[in-house]
Amino acid sequence: RWMPVLALAVVVSTSCGKSSTSPPVDSRPFRLGFTDFPSAATLEAVADAKRVIAADGDLVVYHLDGGIPWQEEAAGTAYHPRFESQLTEQAAFRPSGHGLYLVVNAVSFGRDGLAEHVGASSQEPLTPPWDGLAFDDTMVVRVYRQYCERMIARFRPDWFGYALEANVVARKSPAKWPAFLVLAESVYVGLKRTHPALPVFATIQAENLYEDLASNGPATLQLLQFCDLVAVSSYPYVFYDTPAQVPANYLSGLAALAPGKRFAISETGWPAETVTAPYPIDRPGSPAAQDAWVKRLLADSESANGAFVTWFLGRDYDSLWVTHAQGTPNAPLVRLWRDIGLYEGGGAARPALASWKGVQARPLH
Repeated sequence: RWMPVLALAVVVSTSCGKSSTSPPVDSRPFRLGFTDFPSAATLEAVADAKRVIAADGDLVVYHLDGGIPWQEEAAGTAYHPRFESQLTEQAAFRPSGHGLYLVVNAVSFGRDGLAEHVGASSQEPLTPPWDGLAFDDTMVVRVYRQYCERMIARFRPDWFGYALEANVVARKSPAKWPAFLVLAESVYVGLKRTHPALPVFATIQAENLYEDLASNGPATLQLLQFCDLVAVSSYPYVFYDTPAQVPANYLSGLAALAPGKRFAISETGWPAETVTAPYPIDRPGSPAAQDAWVKRLLADSESANGAFVTWFLGRDYDSLWVTHAQGTPNAPLVRLWRDIGLYEGGGAARPALASWKGVQARPLH
């Protein structure tokens, strides 16, 4: 697939140059982390995900992407016990020496509208009046800001995201984009007023941006006005068969979108096995390709003075796929990430883990 580098140059008016003073070669600028997504619906799998976070990185990553407790937050009532229990367990887990990146999401799982409700389960359909409200509705803005404040107080993160892959809204639901920007500005300005030292941002989905630079590029630049970091979600294997095919400026071009702001990989991965149905098209994967992406990813993040790198999954969720995911409406999309773990489903380490841990062994600077 052709990467429209010239088109990116139109979107980006300035570029980042390397500093003339380089840090010691035996240190690294970025933290390394994983989400706590388990490989199976068992307590053992939950514990294993925590083990990977503690042993193989120095960053805890929590993606609260299952919806917002809109009604409860608006009324000041307790969250559903299931969700409350989840938050309590997550907030209690932070290994010594680890940073914490927390992201909540005002955007739906499909990235095309207002986030669903979270309660007894994730992604519950919105009920009146929430099912008829826009991003910029005064009640939505007020309640969401309140929710963000509550989560910051509860988790005390080192980095805080208020939306996941928000630029996708501009592609899927362009009519809703102006309203989302109103929400983004209000949340960002409000949170910076109360937490001036906390990096606050929305994440950008790289592949959606690169597919539609002509319109999504300007929208992304609008969003970055309300971001302290250029935090990128990237799964380039949806475009490219191998990391060698990924253009040299794939990540550095994104880092250059906002000179002066630090770069971060909010989530990424590469499959060690071929992605097959129900994903619409097969995408090749192998342990060697995964290892190549880890090496490329960490080298590029170092060149960009990245703040953190999140590898989305520690371990393949083969078991969870069989027991829970393959029969759901989101199965075609969820299949995309099943085999990106640095540990295979059975728990054996893949070659990429050694490359990852080689960098992890270097101290932060």
